[in-house]
Amino acid sequence: MDREYMRKYYRRMYENPCDLVVAESEEFKEKRDLRHKLEDELTEMMGGTRTPIYRKFDEYISAYADEMEVMREETYLLGAADREQMLK
Repeated sequence: MDREYMRKYYRRMYENPCDLVVAESEEFKEKRDLRHKLEDELTEMMGGTRTPIYRKFDEYISAYADEMEVMREETYLLGAADREQMLK
């Protein structure tokens, strides 16, 4: 399998693959809603969005989102490699 080709394909075709994968999942929606609720509570506890601690928290959340994007892409590539092996 040409990993670089598949990586480019993934990046071109799946801007936000999570929306496609979990669009109908009630479990995902429940967990996402809980995360949003907790984030709102944390924001309030930190004194709003203009505090240094909130800015650091926002950096952390952004770094985590970037990490998850890499994991999604690598999972896609693993699935593509698995499919290629199964078709042999």
